[in-house]
Amino acid sequence: MATSLLPWKRQKSEPATKGTALAPYDEFPFLLSRMRDEFDRMFERFSRQWPSVLEGNGWRWGLEMEDEDDSIVVKAEAPGFEAGDFDLQFSDNRLVIRASKKVETQGEKGKPSEYREQECYQSVTLPSGIDKDKVEAKYHSGVLTITLPKTAEGKAKRIAVKSG
Repeated sequence: MATSLLPWKRQKSEPATKGTALAPYDEFPFLLSRMRDEFDRMFERFSRQWPSVLEGNGWRWGLEMEDEDDSIVVKAEAPGFEAGDFDLQFSDNRLVIRASKKVETQGEKGKPSEYREQECYQSVTLPSGIDKDKVEAKYHSGVLTITLPKTAEGKAKRIAVKSG
């Protein structure tokens, strides 16, 4: 049976008899969940590009996360900062990345320069099994790279598939 986002829409493949004219209502919570997930993904893509009103004068940047055999590598493009501008914290499987610096804007002729705070913030939940004592971070050419080594429990175990 075809699934429709509109549970009351008549299904073309079914005869219009009692009990089959409407899509089953038990699928409705599933459809709402799918719609919510799609809106969450769409909002996340949109919010990476624009400043967040809730974060004051800061913004968020998109993160790339790679799950390698021995570690998880997180990369963030953060041009214009220095290594000392970052504040990284890892707690309860949550990586928090903050960057902050003062930016000087030249005033018009005869007016003094102005300073404002430029801030970035991003938070991401990581899987369990990270060795937080061995986390390393490097900043080079505008890219922050964070390597989070996995513990023995966090490493994937290959499972053999048997025939038959």
